[in-house]
Amino acid sequence: MDEKEKKKLTDEINEIINSRSDSINKFYLSVRDIYKDHYSWPEMDPLRHEICLCIMFGLCQSAITLTNHLLESLLKNALIIEHGKNVEQTEEEIKGRSISALIDKYSEGIKIYGDRNLNFSIDQAKELDLISQEQKDQLQLFREIFRNAFGHADKDKTFGKSTMPVTGMKLENDKIVPDESGEPDVAKLLIGQGIVQHMIAQEHAVPYFLYIDQLVRQIMSKLFPKS
Repeated sequence: MDEKEKKKLTDEINEIINSRSDSINKFYLSVRDIYKDHYSWPEMDPLRHEICLCIMFGLCQSAITLTNHLLESLLKNALIIEHGKNVEQTEEEIKGRSISALIDKYSEGIKIYGDRNLNFSIDQAKELDLISQEQKDQLQLFREIFRNAFGHADKDKTFGKSTMPVTGMKLENDKIVPDESGEPDVAKLLIGQGIVQHMIAQEHAVPYFLYIDQLVRQIMSKLFPKS
């Protein structure tokens, strides 16, 4: 790559960074503390880090999708770890085979919980007292309005009964003139859904992530109590 191409590439990168400055100013403070405060849980921390960056840069649909993944990963890992507490291993069984012993400790839990759906994981987390009834109800709501809606591109779940005022346009005597006006359900109006979904994500990405972040930290305190 010659100097001209390098400069062009640098200019393009700087333009992208500058184009996100408004988003960073808008969202940074909302996730600043979480961004700095690691879980110290390797299975969860990369997701926390990436979600924070998505929100900072205003990539809120991506943030919601990754928060869905954070939630599912949190519950499955928590259930597997909790199950592993009941697997007794002697020092002799562990001696000289730390990796194999670790695999043995959690292999049964992985078989039980690894491929189960979110509904099952939420119910089991409540059954094992990892979450409260109120949290269970809230997570079931999140499952419908965020996980299923965004994960399956289910427009009825994404938009619900939301409507949008629109005015059609038509060409008449070489001029563009107004046509039919109305306020149809967004779920039934294919044109415009992308913009409305972007707006919904901008509104809900931060509070959704903040809730799940607090849940991660609460469940961690139960899984890994400090002595």
